[in-house]
Amino acid sequence: MIAHLFNAPLGESEAAVGVGTVGSSEAIMLAGLAFKRKWQNRRKKEGKPCDKPNIVTGANVQVCWEKFARYFEVELKEVKLTEDCLVMNPAKAVEMVDENTICVAAILGSTLNGEFEDVKLLNDLLTDKNKETGWETPIHVDAASGGFIAPFLYPELEWDFRLSLVKSINVSGHKYGLVYAGIGWVIWRSKEDLPEELIFHINYLGADQPTFTLNFSKGNYTS
Repeated sequence: MIAHLFNAPLGESEAAVGVGTVGSSEAIMLAGLAFKRKWQNRRKKEGKPCDKPNIVTGANVQVCWEKFARYFEVELKEVKLTEDCLVMNPAKAVEMVDENTICVAAILGSTLNGEFEDVKLLNDLLTDKNKETGWETPIHVDAASGGFIAPFLYPELEWDFRLSLVKSINVSGHKYGLVYAGIGWVIWRSKEDLPEELIFHINYLGADQPTFTLNFSKGNYTS
């Protein structure tokens, strides 16, 4: 349901790719790991070094992005805010992108003021840069606060999988109520955007159960 809400390009019988998480913090860690592994695999295939990954965000990101960068050894490149712009400037973000950028993270609902960043403009500018450089820099949308608002209040706003470079989206449930405490989700555009080697296949009671989480057991719900 969430994948369809975010306009994932799924066929009629195609299963969505996503996982329930402990809030958006775990969701962001998992999305970041997927981007890092895809970037590393591509660099290795090209015979290029893959030891200096970076991620581009605005300086208004929630602390979980800083945690991801520090814990998983990814350089965090932050676009500075100004008095006139309290969210990430897409043009400045794209200027900071280089061959080691695993993704650009945009926020749909800034922690500071609730503002939506311009994901459409970011997608357009980054598409142009990818064409010029031959890079494949993707976008992640941190929709923790806006993912269950934009589809209903602003259905024509293009911020989700309708944009070709948006490869994953995280959203929180616990910010809205009527759900288990601490629940979140991360959704990928397609199976190709989540490296298979990150998924563990376990067998409980005779059935395969794929899992991609930092915490296998969760105290308040079943994913």
